[in-house]
Amino acid sequence: MKQYFTELRELIRGFASAMNLISPEVQNHHQQVAYLACRLARQLQMPENVQQNMIYAGLLHDVGSIILGPDSTLIQLEKNPFLLTRKSAEILQLLPQTKQIASILNSNILTRPNLLRPMSSLREIVDSGLIVRTADYVSLQIKPDIPILNQAAKIADTVRENEHHFGSRIADAFLELSQIESVWLDLVLRPDAFLDYLPVSTPLTLEHTQSLTEVMSLIIDFRSPFTAMHSAGVAATAAELARLTGMSEEEQMLMRIAGNLHDLGKLKIPREILEKPGRLTTEEFNIIKEHAYYTTIFLQQISGFEELALWAGLHHEKLNGNGYPFRLTSEKIPYGSRIMACADIFSAITEERPYRKGMPKDQVIRIMQENVDNGSLSHIIVECLLDNYDTINVERDRQSHIAGRRYFESIRQSADEKDH
Repeated sequence: MKQYFTELRELIRGFASAMNLISPEVQNHHQQVAYLACRLARQLQMPENVQQNMIYAGLLHDVGSIILGPDSTLIQLEKNPFLLTRKSAEILQLLPQTKQIASILNSNILTRPNLLRPMSSLREIVDSGLIVRTADYVSLQIKPDIPILNQAAKIADTVRENEHHFGSRIADAFLELSQIESVWLDLVLRPDAFLDYLPVSTPLTLEHTQSLTEVMSLIIDFRSPFTAMHSAGVAATAAELARLTGMSEEEQMLMRIAGNLHDLGKLKIPREILEKPGRLTTEEFNIIKEHAYYTTIFLQQISGFEELALWAGLHHEKLNGNGYPFRLTSEKIPYGSRIMACADIFSAITEERPYRKGMPKDQVIRIMQENVDNGSLSHIIVECLLDNYDTINVERDRQSHIAGRRYFESIRQSADEKDH
């Protein structure tokens, strides 16, 4: 197995770009918060590991919008910053990889700067939360139709006037930083400026890459209860099929990553289309078709993901050439993509959805066989799946329910908050 697979900078950049799909109106907001939060931590001479955590906290501080609703507008974010941050923390608390970031965001919610003791043992985590709060506030003040340097002084004045929300230490650091013109220009002209403050080289093993893609999988699936269990089930099914058809251990892990990310492009699909219980119109289905294209394009931008991007992004291509969005025929569809296509259909029809139970085994077998007969799916892979139906379905069901419990626990917490 390869010692290294990709670079942390590459992975973070790709994920940050993909998250812009969630809401065009707040495009690059999370990247601006990441950049400014890191610059503030540097201004305060905080340790390098804290500076890096500020980048991750900034990038993920608003993922709660995927639970709160489809309309993530600037007005909503300005009105409900703490609600959004609390939901983000709840989501990030679900995975061990992001629990530290959840702690920072929780500190943002709970901290009252005027009540802090200067020698608090929690100073670092508290400061981190206040930094995210300040960076978030500043980003939301920026008007896209006014040259940024003509806004800088006014925004700095509002931070000074609202110092009690940010703490004098953080506010003073921002006011010093606000004197540097390039900071403002970086905010609006360089979406990836935060990458300047990550190590030039942080190689990731395949295992570590898989772990990090689980975070993105969570974000993708939490868009809707209709998708809450899907990526986990596809990843488990694809990995099992890879194992059973003789792919190497490394390829099995790549297949699991591809399964985690195969619906990355669905971040752009409106929620009302994802959740429509009836038949989609032609216009709606055309919008759905976009997601596989975006998945392919975004993953191809990440070093080391070139082959994996095809496995993930081509899952709606069909061997007979009637798939989408590239209309490829069998000779141009890689073996990994063929596995992913089978895993996607199998998981979609066997998993539970809010409006239906998973299909019974005999019906699933019939549908999978029909897709072989009409030339859509590989007969070799489908035959392997059906020969090992129970083994594969048990693992798919187990992983789907783990993901489902995470989602519905977050929904329950949201409901409890509304009741109180």
